[in-house]
Amino acid sequence: MHRCPECGKVAAEPKLRYCEQCGARMPEYKTPTAAQQVAEDERTEVGPVKPPYTGPKWLEHVPGHSPSVLGVILHLIALGLSILPSLAGLGPFWSFVMLMGGVLVVARELRATGEAHPLISWIPASFHPPYVPAVYTALAVAFVLPLLELSPLPLLWMGGTALLVRDQWDKVFAGPEGYAQLFDPRALTRGPRLLALVGVGVCVLALFFTWMPPPRMPVSYLGPPSYGPLRGQNVPRPTTDVVYGGLGQVALGGYSLPVAPTVEVALLGLLVLLMLRPEVDRPEWLRFVPAGVTVIALTWALVNLRLEVGPIAFLVGVVPLGIVAVFQALGREEFIPPLPEDRYESEEASEGGDEASEQSWPVDSADDITARDEDLPG
Repeated sequence: MHRCPECGKVAAEPKLRYCEQCGARMPEYKTPTAAQQVAEDERTEVGPVKPPYTGPKWLEHVPGHSPSVLGVILHLIALGLSILPSLAGLGPFWSFVMLMGGVLVVARELRATGEAHPLISWIPASFHPPYVPAVYTALAVAFVLPLLELSPLPLLWMGGTALLVRDQWDKVFAGPEGYAQLFDPRALTRGPRLLALVGVGVCVLALFFTWMPPPRMPVSYLGPPSYGPLRGQNVPRPTTDVVYGGLGQVALGGYSLPVAPTVEVALLGLLVLLMLRPEVDRPEWLRFVPAGVTVIALTWALVNLRLEVGPIAFLVGVVPLGIVAVFQALGREEFIPPLPEDRYESEEASEGGDEASEQSWPVDSADDITARDEDLPG
């Protein structure tokens, strides 16, 4: 392509010596080779060039340059590590839920930035509405507690969760149309809801304590000392595999038991439900959800009941939850009787109303009173 070096206009004839537009001298034309012609054609066929990336350096190679995509990638790495038996995990169900939720969040982020990826570009927009990243972020925050241990896994999970919260807060939570406007955290400090906050706190804390002690294998000996050295029977053999062996020889906490992540999510979801503002529309059956959560938590605790600190503390935390669940099912937000001063104020208000009603009758004038006195005999 014969182009003017001054104005950049492409010459109509490659053999022109002067530019037709500005009159500048054109460079000497050389016949391009076949490879140069193919490269030139490819450059001319390509659409508009994207502007260079000017964002943070650590997001330069992330798809969509989105912190949420990077957070989902860290979550997927943590879920991959949780396959190892020696590390904590969420179980098959919640791992699948977080995997599918992460795919939908990535598809939403790439669609918002205009990038297409063959693995997720086929997902329609109706499959990832705004509440999908909100729910995924909330679950990521809830699952920080079950994954706490001395390993790289919680660091990956907490790092990905922090990126998600930072990026999604302004997108789906904050603002007049955000989901954060539907909830009031201060509601948990008023009335019976404070009992629910204390009960859930005790239950979640109890899951960190021991629920199942290590098994104790009996050791028996044969023969009196006169028969020579003692021989042990049923002695546990030392394990040679540090990853898969000896897992049953350690104490288990509440989060290591089956269905523990589900119970924890249900308890935290109960607090989220109690934070709903009164003006938010909700179905009638929603007031029975606290009772259902309490029954599920109580049943799970009784199935795994041991004479250990964890189960006993968990049952203590379920008691205030049951009280709140009963009054929520009855449709009563408050169960505290009115204070004495409130009762006195109400009584004074009622007395004031009686006086006002008495004053509403017409008062006889002085002339009427005098006339009545004159009519009296003597």
